[in-house]
Parts: sequence; C-alpha cells; structure tokens
Amino acid sequence: MKTVTRLSAAALAACLALLAPAVPASAATTTVDNATAGQFTAGADWGTSAWSAQRYGADYRFAAPNTATSDAAWFKASIAAAGAHLVEVWYPADAGYNSATPFLVATADGTRSVVVDQRSGGGRWVSLGTFTLSAGDYNVVGVSRWTSQPGYVVADAVRITSSTGTPAFSLPLARGALPRSEYDDPHHDYPAIDLPVGTGTPVYAVRAGTVTVIDDSLCGRGINLTGTDGAIYTYCHFSSWSVAGGASVGAGQQIGLSGNTGNSTGPHLHFGIRTGSTRRCPQNFLLALYDGAAPPAASSLPTTGCFYATRSAEPVIPLG
Repeated sequence: MKTVTRLSAAALAACLALLAPAVPASAATTTVDNATAGQFTAGADWGTSAWSAQRYGADYRFAAPNTATSDAAWFKASIAAAGAHLVEVWYPADAGYNSATPFLVATADGTRSVVVDQRSGGGRWVSLGTFTLSAGDYNVVGVSRWTSQPGYVVADAVRITSSTGTPAFSLPLARGALPRSEYDDPHHDYPAIDLPVGTGTPVYAVRAGTVTVIDDSLCGRGINLTGTDGAIYTYCHFSSWSVAGGASVGAGQQIGLSGNTGNSTGPHLHFGIRTGSTRRCPQNFLLALYDGAAPPAASSLPTTGCFYATRSAEPVIPLG
C-alpha cells in the first residue's frame, strides 16, 4: 500500500513524515527565514510573533488550524540543480501548538506532506526527509493549516541542502526519535530489539533493498527488507505500510509507520537482522548508525549477548 502520493487537499489529514539520511560531503545549503525578502508568502490569517525564544530569527508566523482550506504559507528557494535534497525546518515548540502540523514539500514527483508535532523538538533544525527536487526558483516548502488537531501551526525557517551522493545506511527511526541508550537495550529472549516509539512514527529502510510485506498475527503489519548485502532486515508492528511488496527502496526511504499490530502489548518498532536462518543481534549495527559510523557487516554481528537469558512467554516472531 503506497501512502506517499501526489497530494490533494482532502489527503492532508493523512500526512506522513520522512527521515533525513546523513548528508554526503558534497553539499550546498540554502536557508530561508520567514522574513527573507521575496522568499516567503502567507495569507492574511497568518500572524507574526516574537514571543518564543526558540524562534530562528527576529520572529515567526502562526495560524489557527483550518479543516476547510490549506491556506499554506510558502518558503521559496532557488534550487540550482535537480536531484536529492535534504529538507529541514526550524520552529519554536510549545505545548499549546499543533501536534500534527502538515509541512508540504514540492518534489519533482508532486507535492508530498510531512506531519510534524510542534509541541516539542523546537529551537533546532528538524529533518523532514530527503526529496528529489527540480531545478528552479519556486515555492519548495509550505506549512498548511489543514489539520484537525488544535493549536497554532507555525512557519519559521527552512534549510535545504543539495547533495550529489546517496547515503548507504540510515537509522530505522529519525535520529531524534530516541536517545542512543535505547539502541543498546536487550531483547526479551532472542536476538532483536524493541524500540519504544508511539503509533504513527515514521520508519525507514536501514539500507537499500527489496521489500516483502508481512501481515500476520505475530509480526502484525511489517516488512522483510532483503538488503543489497543479502541479509534480511525485519520490521514489525506497523500501523501502516508506506511501500508495496516488491518495491526497491533506498537507505532512509520511509517504509511504514510504527504501531501496535500483531503480538504487541504497546506501540513500538520491533527490528531484527538475520543472515540465512541465523538471527543476529542488531544493537551494534544500530549504535554505529546513531554515531554516524559505518556499521559492521550483518554476517559479523553476534548471535548472543543481546537478550535476556530467561525465556519469556512472548512467542518468537517467525523468520518469514
């Protein structure tokens, strides 16, 4: 099931978020603030405020949610050459702001939407993901008012980084989703890891490969990603898929949204690695990715030492 599509107004309530993989060395960056002359437009219902100290520049723009119209505020940027671009946004966060603000990215394949929780994570650059953009001077990133959640949506600044390269690896979750310590936790009784994130958290391919969809009573909605290295990277308990079975994906591409399907007692992402029929401990692989280092080969990962010795009552997810 493909959930990242050309966007219509009626689809904004089901927006998805994407991750930013690491930026290759050859890159150029453009930053656009809401006060940049000629580069930002917003309707009359967008206010201006300097209230939050987390703002990027002198001020930021805000508007109340509206389920009748998008009324997007747009950041215009000059894209020198077509290709992959990392898109990041800056906004002040507040508990009273919107939990599902739709950011729009005008990609070469059509407008895509990324939902951001503006109640937290503010005062820094937040990645929307890596997108293929066309060359030219045009409205690249928008902030829509089309959300059913309460609280102001905020438009402050965007940063767009072009790159000539493609990342080889990516964390399965946005780097800011969890602290490093969560990637070192043991599993219950076999090699794997459970990452505690809420339902609807974007999940990404850790490397390039081919997708096989899983839908059963244990894994729930999930994916087996057959990597270009031949190893199998298993994801379980999705609330929905973002790619179809048989799809070829790149590192950092969104493949689903986390959830609580299958044999699960609470929302989380189950992640495992195997070579052939041998389950491997994924912790060292994930820690290397978190640290920005090249991960160890799947075949070199240990098969013990990453789970509790006492067997729990929870069944083992099949190899698939």
